[in-house]
Amino acid sequence: MAASPFLRSARYGPPAGAAMSGPEAEQRVVQVIVEAIMHHRVAPGARLIERELAIASGASRSAIRNGLMRLAHAGLVELSPNKGASIAMCSPDEARQIFDARIVIETATVEKLAGTIGETERARLRSFVEDERNAYEEGRMEEARHLSRRFHLLLAEMAGNDVLTGVIRDLINRQPLLSWSRPDTEPRFCGNHAHSEIVEAIASGDGERAARLNMEHLRALERELVADRAAAMQAFRSVQANAASGESAQREDGDAGID
Repeated sequence: MAASPFLRSARYGPPAGAAMSGPEAEQRVVQVIVEAIMHHRVAPGARLIERELAIASGASRSAIRNGLMRLAHAGLVELSPNKGASIAMCSPDEARQIFDARIVIETATVEKLAGTIGETERARLRSFVEDERNAYEEGRMEEARHLSRRFHLLLAEMAGNDVLTGVIRDLINRQPLLSWSRPDTEPRFCGNHAHSEIVEAIASGDGERAARLNMEHLRALERELVADRAAAMQAFRSVQANAASGESAQREDGDAGID
């Protein structure tokens, strides 16, 4: 039997004596599902099995239900009265809307940060993109991907708007649903160079340039994810066509043997 993607994502499991219900348990449910999505351990449309979630999170049925409702509100999970819960699927149009929203919100945060940044913040951002660059160069891809996502959250956090930070986090968490990448697929897109340019524009106080660079960076990422999705769909259709061709050939062979 294949290992549960949620058990693999819950690195340490629920702590000993952890509550099975309440906000803490609900957050554990959210965390194991989000980690599985971010690391491409579950595909869009995959059904969520309550037993697997209960083992991975140590949460009760009510906590699992409430956690799933939170994820549905964030656009990561779809709830159906007949089919239960499943990982959400995003259409190309939804992908465009997600990146449109990110550009609007991140433009505001980047411009604000450029106008208020101090020397300590400059050093922190430069150190962050250096850590990201090292992770990519050394092949630590899971860490590198995490840092690339974290970069945009860090900008929002440093701009000082917790509400917008939460919105950006939800939008970034939906990003893996757009590409259908496999966990063993090497990413073709690395935004570290763009992140470095954005940081230098912010550090110089040029909010307009930083916002423009960030918009160009996000549009490039959007194009890459759309292309990845199209390639995945083409491969899926090819597999279906080959399977159908094989079944047809088997039927013909069987018919040929009947006198």
